[in-house]
Amino acid sequence: MRLTRGPRRRLKPDGAVVRTPEEARIWSNFRAFKAGITGEKGEASVREALEALRVPALHDVILRDGRGLTQIDHVVRAPDAVLVLETKRYAGIVSGAIDGRAWVQRFDESAERFTLPNPLRQNYQHRRAVEELIADRAVLVRTHVVAAGSAVFEGELADTIVPVTALASLLGGTPPVSQRWLDAAWCKLQMAAERSLQLREAHRQQVERRPG
Repeated sequence: MRLTRGPRRRLKPDGAVVRTPEEARIWSNFRAFKAGITGEKGEASVREALEALRVPALHDVILRDGRGLTQIDHVVRAPDAVLVLETKRYAGIVSGAIDGRAWVQRFDESAERFTLPNPLRQNYQHRRAVEELIADRAVLVRTHVVAAGSAVFEGELADTIVPVTALASLLGGTPPVSQRWLDAAWCKLQMAAERSLQLREAHRQQVERRPG
């Protein structure tokens, strides 16, 4: 019996697959579902790593920002600062510019390319929300994107993304002369974390209303 191949995929010059509107809708829904599962696994691995380091941390915190509500994966109290961590569980090879709007993900066995929103830009908005809540310029707020997957980051991204196995390297800062500022800031963040449960449904609805 002779086997026949299905139609070949049409590719754009940049390697992206050309899909019909219906194919694009189905693929978008599948990727969103898969990203949700992947994200939960990545956040869980970072949470476990922080617990092993015995560092004060808050997880899945929802804060108000200039656009409504924003969800932050992890907020950590380091000796010298408040850390805002965004977790990504990517695979394949990821390239792009630190200040670019999007990055590109590819896999060795495929010519297809995927566009990823730049998580550094996303985490900048998280930092702004934390700073507005703390309302104290004496408290340093640092942001980091943590890689909890198997992805290889190319170019300038290689020195920017923090592997989950290197989280301890973020906690080596020198404490300020007085911890009162950090104490007050952390108290505000703990109270905000307790209120997150009440805001979760409103945040979910906000995300659903965003254009795809």
